[in-house]
Amino acid sequence: MDSFTSDLILNEATDFLSKIVKNPRLESEVLLAKTLDKEREDFYTNNIPVDEATYQHFKNLLKHRHQGKPIAYIIGSKEFWSLSFKINEDVLIPRPETEQLVESCLSLMKETSNYKLLELGTGSGVISIALAKEHPNLEITAVDISSKALELANENALSHNINNIVFKKSNWFENITEQKFDFIISNPPYVDKTQLTKKERAKLEYEPEIALFSVDSGTSDLRHIIHKSHRFLSQGGTLIIEHSFDQKEFCQNQMKETGFTNIRTLDDLSSHPRVSIGSKL
Repeated sequence: MDSFTSDLILNEATDFLSKIVKNPRLESEVLLAKTLDKEREDFYTNNIPVDEATYQHFKNLLKHRHQGKPIAYIIGSKEFWSLSFKINEDVLIPRPETEQLVESCLSLMKETSNYKLLELGTGSGVISIALAKEHPNLEITAVDISSKALELANENALSHNINNIVFKKSNWFENITEQKFDFIISNPPYVDKTQLTKKERAKLEYEPEIALFSVDSGTSDLRHIIHKSHRFLSQGGTLIIEHSFDQKEFCQNQMKETGFTNIRTLDDLSSHPRVSIGSKL
């Protein structure tokens, strides 16, 4: 290519990605927008000149995407709850279905009340930050076993001007004191690695295994959190936990065994069972 413009580059990139991703034009626009520090909309009204060095940089990003690297890791950001967050390979990429956790929690809160909330496995911090944005009176403790994840979560909180979250290193409840919480919320590892197809494993290979996979058919961490959380909840407190579509019955049974009441499961946007809720009397 002798001269470079956004139209020509996008057409070339779309063709290159067409057999790899579902939305090759969209992803090409996202990558070029990142490269040029532009908005995608700029390409609809302007055929932007691109110099050789910038074009080569874009081709390098495109190559990573063609090899299967998630676009969120390539551009270093992901939208969640209509907010933009920094993302890297130290944390799980936020999924749209996880917004159900935030929605479920907010639906149980009164706007003017003060609550104490514990998030287990905060990762990039998106759940706690989204909740803090919506409910400024929340007093949040967000824990993770990964120091690098906590660094990123802190960065994200600062970028959104959030100051009511305490980030803390802890393996689940390990470093949590005897204080009681009104809400405990978690999107823990729940994927059974042994049941994944080769194609499914390839889609997840860039993400941290510690945030994805759990033993005992993906239920080990779910069981641990459900059983331990009862002790850390105040009277009338609520546990809200995300799980796989086929783990609804398991989570409900574990909650019953532990003494939770008013147990129910909510579907995600794809009508799959995704979030189970239980209350402590």
